[in-house]
Amino acid sequence: MIIDNINLNLLRVFDSVCRTRSMTKAAQELFMTQSGVSQNIKTLEDVLQVKLFDRVKQRPVPTQKALELYAYSSEVLVSLEKVFNQISSQEVTLRGTVKLGLPIEFGNNVVLPLLASWAKEHPQINFQIQYDLAPRMNNALLNGDLDFSIVDEFSFDPQIESVPVSYETLTLCASQKYMKDRDKLKKEKRFFESLDYIDYTEDAPIIDQWFKHHYRFGHFRPNIRASLMDVQGMARMISEGMGAGILPLHVIKKNKLQKMQLYMFEGSGRPLLNHLSLVSLKKRTHSLVVQETFKYLKEELLKRKL
Repeated sequence: MIIDNINLNLLRVFDSVCRTRSMTKAAQELFMTQSGVSQNIKTLEDVLQVKLFDRVKQRPVPTQKALELYAYSSEVLVSLEKVFNQISSQEVTLRGTVKLGLPIEFGNNVVLPLLASWAKEHPQINFQIQYDLAPRMNNALLNGDLDFSIVDEFSFDPQIESVPVSYETLTLCASQKYMKDRDKLKKEKRFFESLDYIDYTEDAPIIDQWFKHHYRFGHFRPNIRASLMDVQGMARMISEGMGAGILPLHVIKKNKLQKMQLYMFEGSGRPLLNHLSLVSLKKRTHSLVVQETFKYLKEELLKRKL
């Protein structure tokens, strides 16, 4: 039988190389030399009599046969680790790298403090954090460059599953100075269209969404003075009196913008929420450290309301 010629270490090395797409990273993760990792992969290929990796630009790229093996072997290794710890009554030691994507402000204000606490509890976990927009995170998950991400509302690929974990309240605001003598018609469409706006993209979908949600305005035509994909930059422009814009309520509280004479539009009284989810690739089997980190963030985020 083939299994008679395969030891557990060969599968551990294969799992690490396939997951990290790097002989060097696998060697660091397993505390081995790079030549030792390469030799283990060659031994496994000889036993199975199949090629598991192609070299593309000095990186190991898994063949289709390797991906088939990985789909089963990674799940088996994680299950074995759990069973070994259960029957030996030992505390699980989480070690390895977690690659996750975050939206900038929610990530900095909410997620990073949680990760810092988790890291103190598990000192052998390392993090690779990528700040980006949901569409690019979608591709990174499909390519295996991220283990999971936290994203706002976005239509993801069917292969990606999402778990709603939190939300942020989106608030339309402007500086008190900018709004001076401008509040006479503040609930009429023509008044709102007379204002200047700052948004994250030039087509201003969030501003359009805010007015549809609160006032049911159709064909709203905002005068966009500036567009930038940065919440802190938005906050600065708004506080400097350049126009009105949308900010998450937790950013306003965190930066104490209310004390900077900020005017916040009331709307309809029913807040506009931007829902945030943990997303990951459905068929991908993750290491124990990724599974436990995902579970931890999910539980902690569900406790919080922004």
